[in-house]
Amino acid sequence: MKFGTPVPDMGSGPIPAESVTSPAYFEREREQIFKQAWLQVGRVEEIPNPGDYFTRELHVFKSNIVVVRGKDGAVRAFHNMCTHRGMALATESCGNTRGFTCEFHGWGFGLDGSLQAVPAIESFPDFDKSKLGLKALACDTWNGFIFVHWNPQPAQTLAEFMGQLAKDMDGFPFDKCQHIAHYTARVKANWKLCIDAFQEAYHATYLHRHAIPGAGDLELALPTSVRFYGPHRSVSCWLKTDIQPTPAEAIAYKHGHFGFVKADEGDSRGLNPSGDESWWFDINVFFPNFFCDLGRGWYFTYNFWPVSENDTIWNMNIYQVQADTAGDRLAQEFTRIVLRDTVYEDMSTMEYSQKAFDSGVITEQTIGDTEIAMRHQYWVADEWVNGRRP
Repeated sequence: MKFGTPVPDMGSGPIPAESVTSPAYFEREREQIFKQAWLQVGRVEEIPNPGDYFTRELHVFKSNIVVVRGKDGAVRAFHNMCTHRGMALATESCGNTRGFTCEFHGWGFGLDGSLQAVPAIESFPDFDKSKLGLKALACDTWNGFIFVHWNPQPAQTLAEFMGQLAKDMDGFPFDKCQHIAHYTARVKANWKLCIDAFQEAYHATYLHRHAIPGAGDLELALPTSVRFYGPHRSVSCWLKTDIQPTPAEAIAYKHGHFGFVKADEGDSRGLNPSGDESWWFDINVFFPNFFCDLGRGWYFTYNFWPVSENDTIWNMNIYQVQADTAGDRLAQEFTRIVLRDTVYEDMSTMEYSQKAFDSGVITEQTIGDTEIAMRHQYWVADEWVNGRRP
């Protein structure tokens, strides 16, 4: 394992369980992490036309938000609540509208959030419509990904927050990939426990030894390289080339099943920043809760949305290059099923871990070098919670 950046001093001891069990600690995370960071909520393809919108229930904000494309083409985000008496404006998960009208009293808002119509406006003394527009969140995009920030005027721009990791990923053909699958789950576990299984390969050598060909090789437990970018991190994984695929697997691999290709095949822009010789894909983690894993011709994303200290909503979206042939389509379907089965195995572990820590019997996590990305996640979270942003 090599490091492509300096390694921060994160310590080497066990990780206390308090950070995954304490309601008080979670409330500090809500205020000091999630209300201070840019959070990924969607992609621009979801709202291609003026008036297109989608809503997101963000429990960590205790708020529902609406993201909408304006008449000017700009993407904006608002708290989905009327500024009169708090009624939800968009009650569907997505749609197209000329504006938002409250079903309670008929107040009307433009796509830019401005208050435009108030029935019986004369009954409100000293009324100023300009002060009662929708409550905005900061909103910006990167490579088609839509991000929001609780603060309408955050201290950091999105580009500043994403930093060098985003620059290393620039050039990847996100716009050439099509969405092939979406999975979601409600997990009775802390959001950081849910993240843990997705940023280390140590568990794959046993848990995924059947779902992923070659995963049982212990040599693959260590990353090929690791990089740290302030609160963010990137981990590259080995490619095992001597597997013996089944006939169905062989067809899928031939047509581009998620990354089982030769090292010199496909577009390499935005990939393998450390130039690893044996390379499969990069696990890119934007703090606090957005993964964007990249391979040649495919990528997938995870979001981990906290509800409470032991309750998380997990989302996964899978993308691959456009399928032009029947073989390409078969490879896409194979990818969808293999990843579904793999993450199902991951999900099977999380609630058991949460119960163990909640019991008080297990009071800490012992972290090895193969799990260095986990250590970074807990270290960064604790730094932010305690006002020491690295």
